[in-house]
Amino acid sequence: MKFTLTAASLTFASALLASAQVPTTINYDDRYCRAAERNGIENRWPTFGQVPQFPQIGGGFPVAGFNDTDCGSCWLVSYAGTGRGVPITLINSAPSGFTLCTDTLLALTGFDRDNVPDNIPVTVVQVAASECGQ
Repeated sequence: MKFTLTAASLTFASALLASAQVPTTINYDDRYCRAAERNGIENRWPTFGQVPQFPQIGGGFPVAGFNDTDCGSCWLVSYAGTGRGVPITLINSAPSGFTLCTDTLLALTGFDRDNVPDNIPVTVVQVAASECGQ
């Protein structure tokens, strides 16, 4: 009986996690690759390079603006084309989708600078801050 409840709980938890994935798009901005760049989270990380797991940072639609509670949140960005996923710390807003460091986007997708399409389809899900080294 205990095993049945545990298996049922895991199945339910997996279903919840899968349903929490949000389809969106990614693009890139070299600004997020600059370690010395300053950001709006001065009290936590005065520069981009001080964010744990830099350059896995970016802007995203969950952050509405300055001082948003989702600033510093961790999101797993998954690209079906490669089967890869990368945890990203959001340090800024974005008008739509997620904007990543160029190098991070290229590593995730397998594209190079000469063939990156606009707005690459991905799924995102918020994960524990520890996934981003926080």
